[in-house]
Amino acid sequence: MHSIYDYSKEQFEKLFVENNISKFRATQVMEALYRQGVNDFSEFKNINKDTINFLKERFEFNNLEVVTIQESSDGTRKYLYKLSDGHFIETVLMAQTYGYSVCVSTQVGCNMGCKFCASGKTKKIRNLSVSEMVLQVLTIDKDLRKMNARVSHVVVMGIGEPFDNYDNLLEFLKILNEPKGLEIGARHITVSTCGLVPKIIEFSDFPLQINLAVSLHFPNDELRSKYMLINNRYHINEVIEALKYYFDKTGRRLTFEYILLDGINDTKEC
Repeated sequence: MHSIYDYSKEQFEKLFVENNISKFRATQVMEALYRQGVNDFSEFKNINKDTINFLKERFEFNNLEVVTIQESSDGTRKYLYKLSDGHFIETVLMAQTYGYSVCVSTQVGCNMGCKFCASGKTKKIRNLSVSEMVLQVLTIDKDLRKMNARVSHVVVMGIGEPFDNYDNLLEFLKILNEPKGLEIGARHITVSTCGLVPKIIEFSDFPLQINLAVSLHFPNDELRSKYMLINNRYHINEVIEALKYYFDKTGRRLTFEYILLDGINDTKEC
C-alpha cells in the first residue's frame, strides 16, 4: 500500500481518470493534505464518500517519528527522524534573512564515499521514498506554521546523493512546487549532486526551473579522485561538459560548491 504522500497531483489525476473518478478530485486531495493539514481519512471534508473509500483501499497515512531536535545559537535546528524500518535520517532547518530553508536527505547512507563527508561513512542502505522526503519538509512546515511562518526554500543537500534516487527525487520536486501542494517556488529549490553525468544531462529535460548545485571541491582530477570516488567514474572535464549542455538547454543557474580543506585544496594553485 502506498503512502498518500507518495503521489504528486498529476499521479492522482492519472489514477482517478483510470478509475472513472473526476480529475478535479486530485486538486481537492492536494489541498486537504498540504493546505488543510489533513492526516486522517476521516478529516477529508471536501471529498465525497466514494472517493474517500477509494483512497482508503489504496493509500495510508504515514509519518516520521521526531527523535530529537537540536538547536544552535543562530536558530538552526537539526531534526533526527526515525523511519518506519528503524533507520534514521537528519533534516536541517536554517533561518535565513530571506526566509526558512530546509535541507533534505534523499537516502539512508550514501555510496559516493567522499572522504570529507560524514554521510559517506555509512554505505547506502536504501533510497528514501517520495513520502519520506515530503514528510521531512511537511513536518517542519507544520512546526513553523505555529509561529505564523512557513518553509520558503528547500535545498536537497542532506544525507545521500539525490541523483542516485532520481525517480523519487523528481516526484518529490513536483510536490514541493505544486501550487496546491507545498507551493515552494522552483527557483527557491536547489538540488545538489557530486557529479553523476548521465543524470545531469537527463535533468536538463525536467520542466521545472529548479536550481542545480555541483559539489566540485577540487580543481583537478588527481585531487578530486583521491577525495571523491565519483571522479574515478566521471572526470572533471566530463562533468563540465555535462553542465555546459545543461546550461545551454535550460539557462538555469548553476552553483559550484567548494569546501576548503586546510593544506589540501586551499592553495593559490587550486
